[in-house]
Formats: sequence, structure tokens, C-alpha cells
Amino acid sequence: MAIMKIKQLVVLGTVFLSLNLTAQNAKEAIQNTQQIAEGKKNLERDTKELEAFKLKTVALAAAFESKNVVKSNELKASLYQDMLRELAQSKEKAAKARREISQSSQEVRSERREIRRDKEDSDRGRYDRRDDERDLARDRVNAADDRRDRGDDMRDFQAQIDRAERQGKIVGAINAYTFSYEGAALEQATVNKNLIMEFQDLLQQDIVATQRELNEDIRESREDRRERRDDRNERKEVDSKIKRRTKW
Repeated sequence: MAIMKIKQLVVLGTVFLSLNLTAQNAKEAIQNTQQIAEGKKNLERDTKELEAFKLKTVALAAAFESKNVVKSNELKASLYQDMLRELAQSKEKAAKARREISQSSQEVRSERREIRRDKEDSDRGRYDRRDDERDLARDRVNAADDRRDRGDDMRDFQAQIDRAERQGKIVGAINAYTFSYEGAALEQATVNKNLIMEFQDLLQQDIVATQRELNEDIRESREDRRERRDDRNERKEVDSKIKRRTKW
């Protein structure tokens, strides 16, 4: 009777792991689709906003050269509003990057559980040890991919934080500034014009980062699809083993 109970617990444990893995895979598929859609949307929006920002900085440079105080301050006020908007978006992207780190860490933990399960199946040696070893090798590759993805997410997060912090400092610096070109004020005008141009460079960097992150999300989505296919194959093997166990 005790042996039968142990066997039943093993079967229930295997079923639970299989169901948990199915739920995790479904969650990852949804996350991948959402991240890619959001990345494409952000890339399109940011590109349009950067082009509009560039038109204003070109006009500001012309006003600076002609020392047109009124036009310079009109453009500065408009650019300042754009910068506030971009800073808010940068903070949102940083929050998103933090969430992606959490998701990547969850995937790494999931793969670790699968590896432990594969090792246990292989150590039992009751069925096809060679097949269990293939599952283990495949899951180790998947785990390495997930660790690399988490590393990418952590670097993306830090880079986004750094850009947002620098954007915030620039916004703070020009908040109350008013362009003037008389005497010594010209030097300060040059400093603030250069700060606005630096902000533009940060926007360009952000677009490059968004494109890179989108490419990473697409690659991760393909890897996850392959992992889900592998997991489905392994579940079929588990189902087969369960049927054989129930005959004991």
C-alpha cells in the first residue's frame, strides 16, 4: 500500500510540473507578442518625434546665429515641452526594462527546474536514459539562452536609466533659462544650445537602443517558440511515462 501511495505521489508531482510548465509557456508567449508590438510602436513614435525635434533644433541654430532672442526663446519653450515628454517616456521605458528583467529571471528559474527534472528522470534509469540525456542537453542550451537574454535585459535597463538621468539633468538645467546674446550672456547661450543638442543625441541613442531591443525580443520570441516545442515533446514523453507508471 505504501509503495502504491509513493507511485501516486510521483505521478501527481509529474502532472503538476507539466501543468505548471504549460502555464509558464503560455504566459511567455503572450509576453513576447506584447513586447514586440510595443517595441514596434515605440520605434515608430520615437522616430517621428526625433524628426520633429531636429526641425526645431535646426531653426534654433539659425536663430542662434542671427542672435534672434525672441525666436530663440520661442523655440526653446517648444523644445522644453518636447523634452519633458521624452523624459517621461524614458522613465516608462526604464520601468518596462525592469519588468523584462523580472520576466527573464523567471524564465531562468523555470529552465533550472526543468534541468533538475531531467536529471532526476535520467538518474532513475527506468526508461530511455539516452532520451533523458537528450532532453537534459537541450534544456541546458535553453537555459544558456535565457541567461544571455537576462544579461541583455540588465544591460538595456542600465543604459536606459543612464539616458533618463542625463535627460533629467539637461531638462533641469534649461528649465528657467532664457536666451540672451548680449556681452557675456553669449557664452551661457552657447552652453544651453549645446545641452539641447546633447538631448537630441540622447534621443538618437534611444532609437538605436529601441531597435536593438526589438531585435532581441524577436530573437527571444523565436527561441521561446523552440523551447515551447521542446517542452511539448517532453510532455508527450512524460504522459507516456505516466501511463506506464499507472500500470505498476
